[in-house]
Amino acid sequence: MSAWTKIKKKLKSGTWYPFYNTFYEKTRIDPYTILLESRSGRGMESNIFAILRELNQEEYRKYSIVFACRSDYKASVEKKLQHYGLKVDKLMKLGSISYYRMLSRAKYLINDSTFPGRFIKKDGQIYLNVWHGTPLKCMGRDNVEERYSMGNVMRNLLMSDYLLFSNVFMEEKMRGAYMLDNLYKGQYIHECYPRNEIFFHPEKGEALKREFGFENLQVSVYMPTFRGKADAVDSQDSVKEMQSYLDILDQRLNEKQLLLVKLHPFVGDALDLSGYQHIQKFPEGYDTYEVLNMCDVLITDYSSVMYDFANSGKKIILFAYDIEDYAGSRGMYEDIRNYPFPLVRTPQEVAELLQTPADQLDEAFRQKYGTYEHGSGIKKLCHHVILGENCCATASAVGNQKKNVLLYAGDFQQNGITTSFFNLMKELDKEEYNYFISYRMNSLKEAPWRLDCLPQDANVYPLGSEMNMDVVTAICQGLYMKFGIRTRRLAHAYAREWKKHFGNSEFQAVLHFNGYENYIISMFQQAPFPRTIWVHNDMGKEIERKKNPNKYVLHDAYASYDHVAAVSRDLTKAVEAIGGRRDNITVIPNCQDYEGIKRRSGEAICFDRETKCTVSLKKLQEVLNGSDRKFINIGRFSQEKQHNRLIQAFELFWKKNKNTWLIIIGGAGNLYEQTCQLAKNSAAGSHIILLRSIRNPMPILKASDLLVLSSDYEGLPVVLFEAAVLGVPFVATNVPGARCFCEDYGGMLTEPSVLGVLKGMEAFEKGECKAPGIDCRENNRKSLELFETLLQNDFQTLL
Repeated sequence: MSAWTKIKKKLKSGTWYPFYNTFYEKTRIDPYTILLESRSGRGMESNIFAILRELNQEEYRKYSIVFACRSDYKASVEKKLQHYGLKVDKLMKLGSISYYRMLSRAKYLINDSTFPGRFIKKDGQIYLNVWHGTPLKCMGRDNVEERYSMGNVMRNLLMSDYLLFSNVFMEEKMRGAYMLDNLYKGQYIHECYPRNEIFFHPEKGEALKREFGFENLQVSVYMPTFRGKADAVDSQDSVKEMQSYLDILDQRLNEKQLLLVKLHPFVGDALDLSGYQHIQKFPEGYDTYEVLNMCDVLITDYSSVMYDFANSGKKIILFAYDIEDYAGSRGMYEDIRNYPFPLVRTPQEVAELLQTPADQLDEAFRQKYGTYEHGSGIKKLCHHVILGENCCATASAVGNQKKNVLLYAGDFQQNGITTSFFNLMKELDKEEYNYFISYRMNSLKEAPWRLDCLPQDANVYPLGSEMNMDVVTAICQGLYMKFGIRTRRLAHAYAREWKKHFGNSEFQAVLHFNGYENYIISMFQQAPFPRTIWVHNDMGKEIERKKNPNKYVLHDAYASYDHVAAVSRDLTKAVEAIGGRRDNITVIPNCQDYEGIKRRSGEAICFDRETKCTVSLKKLQEVLNGSDRKFINIGRFSQEKQHNRLIQAFELFWKKNKNTWLIIIGGAGNLYEQTCQLAKNSAAGSHIILLRSIRNPMPILKASDLLVLSSDYEGLPVVLFEAAVLGVPFVATNVPGARCFCEDYGGMLTEPSVLGVLKGMEAFEKGECKAPGIDCRENNRKSLELFETLLQNDFQTLL
């Protein structure tokens, strides 16, 4: 698909919202406009509702209040405003043109979740984030399933001027989950959660009880966590389960007891409560926390509402009938079985506990989960943020005082670049720098498990959105990509993209380790910090054959980045030819995880969920354990690897040596199916095995007799080092990268042709190929020394 076709397709789909850039650039900030948003537009709830009530006071009369919500929640928001006698100056549809204009116009932005991925906070805007609850369930990088998709949350938190934390536990978990300590530039506010202030006014709860006619009843509320997914099967199962529990509870409650039920809409809307005597639906039109303040007992499980309700000092029952399954699948920061609340597993036990008085709240629990909850804070919060009065308790992120380094890693496909990246990360000294690993959410959307290989405590910085494009910028981009016509508008657009993703985050160095991807190359080019781009391949050949990356993009990068790091001296000539500079080129060979290679080679062969293979695992193991000769090639299924040449050469060899197998392992690349067909059509096809994407190919490499590289060009093949560590001899075509390796360490080179590869196989048959010896420890030391020198030079540049 051409660049123009992609642009037209995206503009037609409307996903770029081309008008937002104009608003961002041209709209002036209104110093008296406040934009409020709650739960991504799903109603007007909790903290945001409490703040709105405060902003309706006389002292804010000169401010214009705008509230954004989804169109399907507009009626309920209007009803709630009317019920409480509140006003907003404009009720705006989330995602509309007016909404994006307001995002660029309002000086004060207040949210309990996140603004959209295309939002960029302008200089002069003030952003208060009052996050929607104390986390019990793991979040951010602490939740493996969220690591690939947490980019928009992380950047929203980092661009906020104020983050409200109501307790030390919440602050600790959020700062760790989103790695705020060494990046955040705003203020932490230590004050009462706005929605919790009502718990310190029991008289309001009693008044509401009288309004409902419940004054002589024990009123309990059941607010469980939703367990299903947004599909009919899971929701139907949840409905049946919940209905059976409520049936039992209704039978066991007496005439002096009332149970209010507040469930996720997927379940609650499907439940029939009409036949119950002691159970009612949670009142509509009322604020959740106002009703909670009226209740005598909270029944919940894993919801953060327990931390809020604890401020009331009233009874809490944990009805956690599936705690083992839930904790195992979702992950929780703490075991609620250790909390000072009774935990039960059956509705019968719930009914029994409702007959007993509440225990006095444990003071240690209150201090940990309600540290700053003292019954007043809404007025102070709004005066501090809106009126500019310095009246809140605040703190700043101190961090560990190390310098930050940003590393863009790519999409973690099974290829040499990914291997080289992890080898480098393993060797780096984490005591001197904070390394933040960056990647694009969209590139991992279909395969988020690729991040499983990242250490749990690794600092990550996912990019949660793609480029904000408008029509004129799209035209400029098209002209640039096709004809190399450069415009200030396009450079400005990429500088804006940098600000969108990274805001005010500071880095000593920005390293584009992947070396590909036009968007990342151009955006990092506009970074206000020293920039380095890695070269892992002959990029002249990559441009010629694949048009990837774009030749104009790569020329400008190699010409303007502070450093271009080539993994082999064989690549420097091509780099200089593309960028026209020699002074910014440095050679930094890849590090090798030689201990990991040995360890992994001893593991059992395991197919991953992405693995494809032309034979079964059992058959593969039979071949590897057999006495037949085994040749192996490891390299992505891509044109330059010349697997067709390899298969032709192997066919000629096999005709005279039938006890020989060829195993080809690849990760990235789009020629797997085509290569399978080539192998199938070969006379030697019954002795050719193809695997696509296996996380640990080392046991297969170790069991092989000869590594054969048939490429037209290489960077510095990682697999040659791996073979050397495992004592496997190799034969490689005489091309840059492989030639450099042989010059330094030894090995056999052959002509890049079918006949040349065949001669290499025959040379092995004659005993002429030997595995080279390499001191990987010393090589790694030298590479790290070069890498650290580069960072130190960048530090001097910043000074």
